[in-house]
Amino acid sequence: MNPYSNFHFEAFDRFLVWLSTSDLRMLLYPLDDWHPVFRFVHVAGSAILLGSILIMDLRLMGVGRSVDARKLGELILPWAIGSSAAAIVSGTMLFLFDPIATGVHSFFLPKMGLLVFGLVNAVAFHRFTSLGAVEAETRPIAARWAGGLSIAIWVGVFLCASLNASERVPTIHSAEQTSSVSNG
Repeated sequence: MNPYSNFHFEAFDRFLVWLSTSDLRMLLYPLDDWHPVFRFVHVAGSAILLGSILIMDLRLMGVGRSVDARKLGELILPWAIGSSAAAIVSGTMLFLFDPIATGVHSFFLPKMGLLVFGLVNAVAFHRFTSLGAVEAETRPIAARWAGGLSIAIWVGVFLCASLNASERVPTIHSAEQTSSVSNG
């Protein structure tokens, strides 16, 4: 069912078809006129979230040592939580407007996997690491690794989103060119 590549999961394809005809989608379908607003909220929420994450993770990695990590966390956490809530709600709405067209993109499932991994990483960091330890001269290596891993994960989420947004169905003409190049 994937028009972009030969890669697909049969079970996920069936889920997309089911969701496209579900009562939930039919209930939300009248809100499709608000699609541009939901897209704006999704992009803006995602951008604020990424900025918050980058600032905190860079601090964890040792950048800006003069800034108190606890105070920075207290400032950033409400923005990160609010923007992630806005991005998740608006992203869910965008997905429900057209599950098949959204879900068949080649990087949709990797984006969702990285998104879950990023949220698990954030929860694990807050559960097992103290921001007070980041202030110590001998910062735990775990904090530096957590910051680097978090940046890599979230950059991956945004890379997948960008690749999905720019992905186009190959035309017959471009498919013929690709075929002649690979056969030549």
